[in-house]
Amino acid sequence: MEQPSEQAPHPGAAHLSKGPPITPRERIAVLAASILGSSMAFINGTSVTLALDAIQADLGASLSQMLWVASIYMLFLAALILIGGALGDFYGRRATFSWGVGIFTLASIGCALAPNPNMLILARAGQGMGAALLTPMSLTLIADVFPKGPRATAIGLWSAASAVMTAIGPPLGGWLATAVSWRWIFIIAIPIGIITLIISLLFTPSRPPKRKPEKIDWQGALLAFTGCAGLALGLIALSRSEGAGLWQWFAPMVVGVVAIGLLVRVEHRAPSPMAPPTLFESGLFNAVNVITVLLYGAMSGIFVFYPIYLKEVHHLPLNQAGIAFLGFTIPMGVLTLGSGYLMRRFGVRLLLALGSAITIFAFACMGLFDWSGSLWGAFLAMMVFGAGMAFVVPAMTTVIFNATPEESHGAASGVNNALARAASLFAIAGYGAIAALVFARHAGPAALTIGFGMGEALSGADQADYAQAMEYAFRMLIYFSMGLALSAVIVALFFIDKAAERSTGKTGARHQLLGFLRMFSNAPTSISDITQGHEVLSDLQQQDEEGGKE
Repeated sequence: MEQPSEQAPHPGAAHLSKGPPITPRERIAVLAASILGSSMAFINGTSVTLALDAIQADLGASLSQMLWVASIYMLFLAALILIGGALGDFYGRRATFSWGVGIFTLASIGCALAPNPNMLILARAGQGMGAALLTPMSLTLIADVFPKGPRATAIGLWSAASAVMTAIGPPLGGWLATAVSWRWIFIIAIPIGIITLIISLLFTPSRPPKRKPEKIDWQGALLAFTGCAGLALGLIALSRSEGAGLWQWFAPMVVGVVAIGLLVRVEHRAPSPMAPPTLFESGLFNAVNVITVLLYGAMSGIFVFYPIYLKEVHHLPLNQAGIAFLGFTIPMGVLTLGSGYLMRRFGVRLLLALGSAITIFAFACMGLFDWSGSLWGAFLAMMVFGAGMAFVVPAMTTVIFNATPEESHGAASGVNNALARAASLFAIAGYGAIAALVFARHAGPAALTIGFGMGEALSGADQADYAQAMEYAFRMLIYFSMGLALSAVIVALFFIDKAAERSTGKTGARHQLLGFLRMFSNAPTSISDITQGHEVLSDLQQQDEEGGKE
């Protein structure tokens, strides 16, 4: 939840005094710690997806276990990140950041040493908890110690470094999984985490927040976790090769639905709610949230299975699949720079619809054409997808700002990003269930015995049968993603009204870069949510608008 400005104090917020003056050395230390801590999470978040097939082969994991490896990190991140900022304001931002880095580092050690899938799942849960603490604090620490002018420069440096780490994650993960071992994806996070902890604890100042929240919404966080976990557990149960009984998938989903229903009721009564209910009174805000859920769900689900499809069906090495994923970053980086002009010229509704439509074609490129399984075909598909999201992300950010009052921008951005992460969680679990059902329907006895994702153990006709079943399963996921993207087009055309066009000057390059980073589920919620409210946001907006006039 965004903290109100000093001009409009929250009745339940305790104001704290300012700390001693900050030295240039301390500012450099804060910037270094923030960049290193975020980089650790970004590299891990983007590289693990490329290594899932190698992890499954090495540990002999089932499809449902691999879905937990991919989704349990998202579960803890999505359920806990909305209270991460409140924890920083309540217990201290440097302390919360340091705890997050420490937990993430210890969990990375557990991942690197995991002897079986269940231990890896447990360690990945620890990574999610650590990420939920460190990611909201990384930019908040910068905002705490940098004055108004240099603050934008520091945020720009952080954003650039994070974008680089995000971009190199897929090829690094593919190369490590192919040439060395998937365990090195987690090992490289350990020294980064140790160095970050040393800098944070020894060289950065401890600054009290401007105010302390009345209380932390632990009840809401528990219900959010229970709801997400119940729905994910039910969906993943459907992916088990031996099948799932009614109560193995139905009962958890009922618990999840009930918990989410209770969450809505609790948030209406909570003194410091994670998601202020008044935000959802705006039809425009609800519409952009629906688009967010549809597109981020489609993207997250297909990104988990795309590398597996390329390797298992077309025998594309994981290191080459990682290179193909670089195609996503090129149009995002280039087109984002002109997002302000495009929104002023064509309007945010058209950009949302056009970008969503482009992703439909991108999904088709991933698996419906003869050249889809080649390196250049995969690279092209990722470039097309990146182009579509380059139109969507700036327009989405603008609609969020225009649909909500200025004092609620931070909370609105946080809610939208939490929904994007929740959509990713449910998509990974749901896509796994769809893939398992289609695979089981088309696979022969040998392929069914070996299981989804383990085709290297087969040969001859059995291997061909396995590859065909994998092809059918992935194509079903492609059609499902295209359907979600088409639904996003419809919502953009019919439910995004003229109020969305009120202003386009509020989303400059820094805001779009954070939008790009959040697609990999490790970015802080938004600049407006993590830099002490609308004071810093207005500062960044003014600089972006002045730059556009020049």
